[in-house]
Amino acid sequence: MRGREPHKPRLRRLKRLMRLLLWLCVVVYLTTSPFLLYFTLVQAIAVHAGSTGAPVPATAPTSQDPSWVAAKLAFRIRRPTPPGSAGSAIAPPTCANPCAHVPAAYVLDTSVVQHTLEPAKVGVDAAGHAYADHNMSKLCGPGAVANTLYFWGKGPSTAKPATYVDTANGVSTYWTTDHDRAYLLYLAWETVIPGWPHAGLMDTHDPSWGVTLYGMRDGLNWEASNHDTSVWHMYFYTLVWWNKSSAGQFHQHVQDDIANAHVPVVAEVRARLLPNWAPQGKTINHFITVVGYDDTKGIYYYTDTCGHSTDCGSLSDGGVQTVPQAQLWAAISAVPVNTSTAYNAGDGGYVW
Repeated sequence: MRGREPHKPRLRRLKRLMRLLLWLCVVVYLTTSPFLLYFTLVQAIAVHAGSTGAPVPATAPTSQDPSWVAAKLAFRIRRPTPPGSAGSAIAPPTCANPCAHVPAAYVLDTSVVQHTLEPAKVGVDAAGHAYADHNMSKLCGPGAVANTLYFWGKGPSTAKPATYVDTANGVSTYWTTDHDRAYLLYLAWETVIPGWPHAGLMDTHDPSWGVTLYGMRDGLNWEASNHDTSVWHMYFYTLVWWNKSSAGQFHQHVQDDIANAHVPVVAEVRARLLPNWAPQGKTINHFITVVGYDDTKGIYYYTDTCGHSTDCGSLSDGGVQTVPQAQLWAAISAVPVNTSTAYNAGDGGYVW
């Protein structure tokens, strides 16, 4: 046994070294595990967000000054006159201040906007090329914006015939001014709103979630202002969540925009609750453009750019639809309010 005694100090040193290494491993694990967990969660969220593996972006809606919004809600914001020839073609607002009286019925000139129609998901573009793009059936937001902007002097000739690329999947199609499709797709995938994370009103996920109410408001103000960077974010339109409004207040907003400012209101609705959609259809959030009212009949007039022939879901192609006023409010208030600025939220209200 004595012959092994000289090795005992070496064995003790080895044991101390092993204990030290064990403690180092524990320290490293405790230090790095939160970061490993964070990295794992980020990767999982990215994979869930879409096939690109990119992080989930939020939209970047502009903020509107509360005093300006209060003035808007008090009917003290007068509709601006767009610059140039577009402004000269628009009737001036009826009242300089809040209107004391409005007519019992008023309908805007729908001779052009009633022909606006979104392209089909599968078909042939204006150049005769076959295509397939499921996001074409989700263009009701840009369609409602295009119809609204017609009353700001931006008709079908605003965008020239061109090739437009779906920013969600890269599908390219060529469109002309027929059915206002060139301008509609420009709004969907090309307009550049200051501060937004991507071009176009449509989000860039595939399949696309469409347009949020924030995008609707900001897109209308940006385009109606003729891209005036100094005033666009509080040019005319604001967003109202339906749970902060009422059927009566919505009616007042429609009356003021249409009979006084001579521009439409855009509403987000449950599509199957509209007369031009099948009541037993899918639960779809949808945008329409309110272009008139008739209190003697208790109805609203609206346009819907989703077509029957393009297999979008509507029972008709274009035209001007009518709906009982209580029924339209029911369709608006059937959409759950979600005020998040995420690309798949921003629902439950109207823009006026």
